[in-house]
Order: sequence, then C-alpha cells, then structure tokens
Amino acid sequence: MELPERKIYTISELTELVRDLLESEFPSVWVQGEISNLRAAPSGHFYFTLKDASAQIRCVMFKIQSRFLKFRPEEGLQVIAWGRLSVYGPRGEYQLILDTMEPVGLGSLMLAFEQLKNKLASEGLFDPSRKKTIPEFPGTIGIVTSPRGAAVRDMIRILTRRFPAIRILVSPASVQGDRAPDEIVIGLKRLCEAGDVDVVIVGRGGGSVEDLWAFNDERVVRAVAECPLPVVSAVGHETDVTLTDFAADMRASTPSAAAELLVPDRRDLADRLAQLAARLRNAMSFSVGKRRDALQETLKRLYDPRRQLQDRRITLDDLIVRLRNAMLRLATELRSETSTLVGRLRPEHLRRFILLARQDNEAVADRLERAGREVMKDARGSVEGLCARLDALSPFAVLSRGYSITTRLDTGAVVTDSGSVKVEDQIRVRLHRGQLSCRVVGTQVDDGDRPGRQTDSGTREELS
Repeated sequence: MELPERKIYTISELTELVRDLLESEFPSVWVQGEISNLRAAPSGHFYFTLKDASAQIRCVMFKIQSRFLKFRPEEGLQVIAWGRLSVYGPRGEYQLILDTMEPVGLGSLMLAFEQLKNKLASEGLFDPSRKKTIPEFPGTIGIVTSPRGAAVRDMIRILTRRFPAIRILVSPASVQGDRAPDEIVIGLKRLCEAGDVDVVIVGRGGGSVEDLWAFNDERVVRAVAECPLPVVSAVGHETDVTLTDFAADMRASTPSAAAELLVPDRRDLADRLAQLAARLRNAMSFSVGKRRDALQETLKRLYDPRRQLQDRRITLDDLIVRLRNAMLRLATELRSETSTLVGRLRPEHLRRFILLARQDNEAVADRLERAGREVMKDARGSVEGLCARLDALSPFAVLSRGYSITTRLDTGAVVTDSGSVKVEDQIRVRLHRGQLSCRVVGTQVDDGDRPGRQTDSGTREELS
C-alpha cells in the first residue's frame, strides 16, 4: 500500500489548526445543560462543566461577561448558555467560552430575586423583631423617589390635603436604571443626616419587573434594613413585590396608600376631637352632679356646730363635778387609813418589838459561836491526822535518813535502773537538803543479792 505524503505537525500546530477550525465553524452556539463542578476564581471568572445524560463540555465565563448576569450560577442548575467553541492549548481540551446564560424554566430575574431573598432572610434582615414602630403623628416625612415622577406629586398632594401642618422633605434619586441603587442609598443617608425626619417613604410608581429591579438590589435592601429611621416601602402597585418590601418596617400597596397610612385626615381628627370633647363634658357633668348629691347628703347628716359645742360643754361640767367628788372621797379614805396606822405605830409598841428582836439575835449569835468552835476543832483534828499520814507516806521523808532521788536532767524521769542511763548522761540527785547535778562516768548492773558486776569498761559508778 502506498502511503500519502507525510505532513508532520507539532502538537501546538495541530492544536492551533483545531482551534481555528472550531472557531470558524462554530463562531456562536446555544447549548443547554446542567452546571457541574462550579468554581468561582478569585479573579471573578467562573469555571464549570455543562453536562447532560451522556456527554459534557468544559465552560468558562469571564468576569466582564458574568457582571451582566441577573442570577448567580449554582451547582446542579439547568441553564441555556450562548458562546463560542475554542480549544485550551495547554491541555488540548475544547471548551465553550460563554457570553451569557439564563436558567431553564424560571427567568433569570426571578431566580436572582429568590436567591437574594433567601440569602438576606438567612441573615435575619427580614426578621419581624427588627421592625421599628411607625409614629402615629409624624411631624416631618422624608420621601426618597424621583422628583419628576407622578408618584411624588400624588404623595405630596395627599399628605398636605390630609394634614396641612405636615413637613415634607424630598430626597431626589433615580428609581430605575444602573444608577438607581446608589442614588437610593444616598437619598436614604441624606434624610438620616437631616436630623428631624420622623419617618421615610421609599418608592415609585408602577412599571415592569425590570423597571422596579432597583428596589431588589442588595445595596438598597440592606440600606433600608439598617436605616435608623422607620421606613415605609411604596413600590409599584398592589401586585408588585420587591425585596425592599420585606426589609422595610411597613409595606404600602402604592405611594398614595403610603401617604394615607402615615398621616391622619384632619377632618377625621376634628370629628374625633369633637367626640372626645363631648365625652369629656358629659363625664365632667356626671362627676360634678354625683359629688353635689353626695355633698348635700352629707350636709343633711352634719350637726349644727353650736349644738355640738353646747353638748361638749355640758359633758365637761359633768366630768369636773365627778372628778371633784372622786378626789374628796379618796382623800377621806386615805385620812382614815393614816389614822389607823398612826394608832398602831405607838412608841411603847416599837420599844417592846425591838427588845424582843435583840434578845433573839443574842441567843442566835451565842449558838452560832459555839457551833463554829466545835466545827473548827473537828476540822483541825482531821487536818492534823491527814498531815501525819502524808508525811509518813512522802518519799521526801526518807531523805533525812541518807537516801536520795535520782532523775534524768533532760526529761525529769526518775532513774530506778542503771540500765536506763548511759555514760555521759546528765542526771540530778535530790538530797534531804538541796540537790546535785551529775554526769554518768560508768554504770553497774546488780543481779539480785549477788555482788555487783562491773561494766565492760571496768569502771564503777562515780559522781562528779
């Protein structure tokens, strides 16, 4: 077999030819598949794989194209992507370089809406405990909206008609387009720094989902949730729902409805005041009438003060007479008792009583003296007997006959055995008169009645 003419390519050359062929044959292509192995690089590029039941292709979307996506790619999401085929030379793999993509089924805007809603809800931005109380009678209302729209004119007209004394501050901002989110955030900040605003309305009139999308921007939603002032969201119509509605402290179906919710109608206030004034007059009339009747009833039961004084005077005179009689009667009784006592206390009676008492005392003293002498005599005899017995038993009594008592100098223990001391021990010898301090220079052990046996040192007991 004759071989064709050989044309040898390098790997790089072959790769370039394949890339040129793919890029010329497939300058743009739409594909549908499931996102897999998604990786977001620090540079902002997305790298992932699109796959179906039997095949897959590597894809890349660079940062400049990913900025225009209305949603964030997620693992397992079915998408339709548009781009061009190319070859990545270092690995020799063909890949799809994407310019745009959109989710299958759910629109990209709705997917982005749900993704951001779930994210902010998990952070607690929509928690009801964060909601601030809307003031019942605000003095100043701030409005963040377009100064040229019909919505701001409607709100100003309704506010001034319902409550002419209200003060309105309009903080202008674009409400659609790329600049709208930043301007809305700046408008909120401007009202917070004004210092005397009680509540803020953020909103605009109706429009398409794309027109209202600025109020779904994460920056706007966070600014509304973190605003220190109470915020009322008034975006679009009743059926329009934005993330700002969830973050605000109150949602109004329309800008006009927000104006009606925030301020009361002056005519309603006048009617309410008239009703309250009528109720107050009726209550006061009823209270005064009730107290007047009570006072008249009390006056009927009240005695004439002059009659009360007269009764008190008569009572006082009666008490004075009774007191005088009681004092006279008491004085008479005391006089009689004193006379009786005086009769009993005659001098001769007292002298006789004193004489008898003296005789009794002398007899008792004589008996007491005799008894004391007898007791002392018996006690002296007992003590002398005990002393004699004590002297007979005392170990010190035998010292006068030449005996002594030996004790250890360090412990004070009595030495009764030569084996309880050692040579050089200090001992004290008590005599009949005085005592000696000695040092042991030798010991001797006695075996019963046998002659003494010297110690191994050959020394005898000596005292020094």
